[in-house]
Amino acid sequence: MALVLIFFVCACSRQKISEQEKSEIDFSAIEFSEKTDVSYAREFSIHKVSGIKGSDSTKNQDISPYEAGYSLVKISGEKPVIIIEENVPVPKNIPADYAVLQKPLDKAYLVSTSVMDFLVKLDVLDKVKFSGSKKESWYLPEAVRAMEEGSLVYAGKYSAPDYEILYSNRCGLSIQNTMIYHKPEVKEKLEQLGIPVIVEKSSYEKNPLGKLEWIKLYGLFFGKEKEAEDFFNARIQEFSEMEAFPVTGKKIAFFYVASNGAVNVRKPGDYIAESIGMAGGKYFLDSPDLEEDNALSSMNMQSEDFYLNAKDADILVYNSTIDGMISDKAQLIEKYPLIKDFKGFKNDKVYCTDKTFFQETTGTVGFMLDLSRIMNDADTEENLQYLVKIK
Repeated sequence: MALVLIFFVCACSRQKISEQEKSEIDFSAIEFSEKTDVSYAREFSIHKVSGIKGSDSTKNQDISPYEAGYSLVKISGEKPVIIIEENVPVPKNIPADYAVLQKPLDKAYLVSTSVMDFLVKLDVLDKVKFSGSKKESWYLPEAVRAMEEGSLVYAGKYSAPDYEILYSNRCGLSIQNTMIYHKPEVKEKLEQLGIPVIVEKSSYEKNPLGKLEWIKLYGLFFGKEKEAEDFFNARIQEFSEMEAFPVTGKKIAFFYVASNGAVNVRKPGDYIAESIGMAGGKYFLDSPDLEEDNALSSMNMQSEDFYLNAKDADILVYNSTIDGMISDKAQLIEKYPLIKDFKGFKNDKVYCTDKTFFQETTGTVGFMLDLSRIMNDADTEENLQYLVKIK
């Protein structure tokens, strides 16, 4: 307890920028552009400096490198975030309800597993020092290897972080998922210790390409903006390959069977359901009332209700995230005996997601290509990335 108190008292002393180093620019004088380079995402936006009041910099091309060292990030439901480039002083009078991130951002504490793939693709895994998941919870080989080598260290789960190890090692950023909302005292404590908290909300994106576009945010955080832009544009180009496949309108059920016998499904409007539609199919649930029930992206259905809604589905996709992959049809029958009556089961159109699927966040387009292939009977074992056929 005494140690945590010492951390709290000393938190102010570990700020990267002292009062003497602060810029003469008042924060209220900085004008941020309403324009953002974000095309599909709706849960965040990035705004660059468009001018400084009282200076001659009124157009983007006139902004000096010094003045361009500020970016404004808005994440839905969160406080605005000011990103300040390395060696650029902090403006005066930043409002108290703004978060301030001064680059370089390193020794990060990563709780949101969906972010790891973005960081791997941007080659900035070395910026992450602490994990909110143990080694056995990671499926991405780069994360597993980093934990084995000791460059990535377990520092407690979201609800019980190891404050001592995070503070003493000068953790510079905590990237959480929305589970932190259930533990507001943890978020508050991290911020009291001088560790800024970012809540990642890519899973809230309705458009799968919007979910993928979050790579731009991490490109900004970790100095890889061009690489993030290039990666995203390359995936958009891959997405255009689906034009070669006709729209089939085939009905797809995406689900898993919980231990209590209920069937967990994605809500209509969730990015999985949207992926199916964008790939040329039709999600088996289409009631808009289900979307607005609450903020969760999934829901449980009683066995009988699932049977009535999914029995005529052309294709069945089992979500392996919770209890692992299905090895064969017999195992699926054991979990849900009524599956034998389903159209997709009888027609040998049963698939399972690969165990890396939900952690490999950048595979959004690859997943949609998989869906297009299985709907058009072009699903050879060699060309499926995230779906495995169950025999």
